[in-house]
Amino acid sequence: MNKKIIRHYLNAQTIMDEQTEKLIDVCIEEVKQYAQFKAVYQQFHLSHQPLMIKEIHFPLESQDLEFYFKDCQECIVIACTLGLSIDRQMKYYEHMDMAKAVVFDAVSNAYLEECCNQYESLHLPHHTFRFAPGYGDIPLDWNQIFASILQINKKLGVSLNPSGLLIPMKSMIGLIGIGKDVQKTCLSCIRKDDCELRKGGQRCYVKD
Repeated sequence: MNKKIIRHYLNAQTIMDEQTEKLIDVCIEEVKQYAQFKAVYQQFHLSHQPLMIKEIHFPLESQDLEFYFKDCQECIVIACTLGLSIDRQMKYYEHMDMAKAVVFDAVSNAYLEECCNQYESLHLPHHTFRFAPGYGDIPLDWNQIFASILQINKKLGVSLNPSGLLIPMKSMIGLIGIGKDVQKTCLSCIRKDDCELRKGGQRCYVKD
């Protein structure tokens, strides 16, 4: 597992103290032990101006998606999860060892991202990176719509709470453009000219 991504979730730019690094190693092994990664996806056709998923006549009212999907004629809606055991273990650490809970949470986030990336590389052709509801200008309430379309409760055992957040917590719904490879870089970002992180010499992603 890429420790740079774990440190990114811990808001650390460099190698941490020895105790924390050992805790990261322990949590990596535990997360791999408890995680039960599952994923499901469905492919759709896109129309443009306005951007819309044709099969379900759903308008993708998002400047972010219009920017990144402009050369894509199809898209994927994907859902994935690490399962309930990860949630149970994290809640246990929240009561018993808060420091470990924080690291366990970061490692779980990184592992979900890594599993999703590997799954996409195996199953998808040329594609953009994932865009999850609740990030950028993509509404969180899209989770409800796509959860129903993908039948994630039945297929993955994933449900939504009244706020639109996924349960188990280490679950994700994402939209991916098909037909064009787009990697996360500052130069490919719609916000490259006014990004506060970039102005401060940081980035929102991990560079290998």
